[in-house]
Amino acid sequence: MTQLTEPQVREMITVVNSRNVDKVLEQYADDASFQVPGIETPLKGKDAIRQFLSGSYTAFPDWTIDARRVFVNGNETVVVNTVRGTHTGPLVEKDGKTIPATHKKFVSEQMTHLILNEKGKVQSLRAYGNPTEMYYQLGLSTSPK
Repeated sequence: MTQLTEPQVREMITVVNSRNVDKVLEQYADDASFQVPGIETPLKGKDAIRQFLSGSYTAFPDWTIDARRVFVNGNETVVVNTVRGTHTGPLVEKDGKTIPATHKKFVSEQMTHLILNEKGKVQSLRAYGNPTEMYYQLGLSTSPK
């Protein structure tokens, strides 16, 4: 069983905050699943994760995650975190529609659950949060409810 330490988890987040998609993907298994708020069905595999991250980093070039608490138990890790960014690039929705930059900031509280495989790569990432709140903060929704 592979178990991360809190400093290793924080280093992984530093890599994510670098917005270097290739470096981020080095942390994932080839057949990893990835699901964040706003994605109803998990993405499968590095190609799908690459596409999502590239689009997110384009829409929010200053996107960062701040880990507040890290809990490790065996090959599972839970991170209580804050995600923030400024919408300065085109945001492509799941239906393919493009939302032009609003130049507004968002801050979202999340909890992220990671499961590692036997090689120490992320096999599953699932983040829990409220995507409606982000759309409200960006001025794309009239109500955060």
